[in-house]
Amino acid sequence: MDTSPKLAPDTTDKVAYGKYISTALFDCSGCLSLSFETHNILEPEKTPGFMGGGNVILDDNFKKVKSRNITHHPEYGIGKWNIDQFKYAIRDGVRPDGTALNAVMPKLAILTDHEIESIWAYLKTVPPLETKTDEKDH
Repeated sequence: MDTSPKLAPDTTDKVAYGKYISTALFDCSGCLSLSFETHNILEPEKTPGFMGGGNVILDDNFKKVKSRNITHHPEYGIGKWNIDQFKYAIRDGVRPDGTALNAVMPKLAILTDHEIESIWAYLKTVPPLETKTDEKDH
């Protein structure tokens, strides 16, 4: 198992850079996979339900919500979204239908267009999962 520090790859390789941002820098898969208990921090892509959501998280009111599926599954994930909708969700916390993401999903307004486009490119390589989460969840 590779436990060496994860250095940022060449930023022109959007898939590699997006993987780095979403797994090594922000650890998105920690929340956006099935469970904190089964999260593989050293090899995130081996985590059960990787990026497919379903992890139970407590919101600001201690209400249980499930993390959302951000794979490109056309029905249960973000497969029908376009890049501009994804940017709006990441930066402003708003879904394509105009509803707000749950507050447990941080707004990442600091990310540049290139960084979000890189995350998008990487997510397109992640196998779509059929994890269905409630629409009111984040």
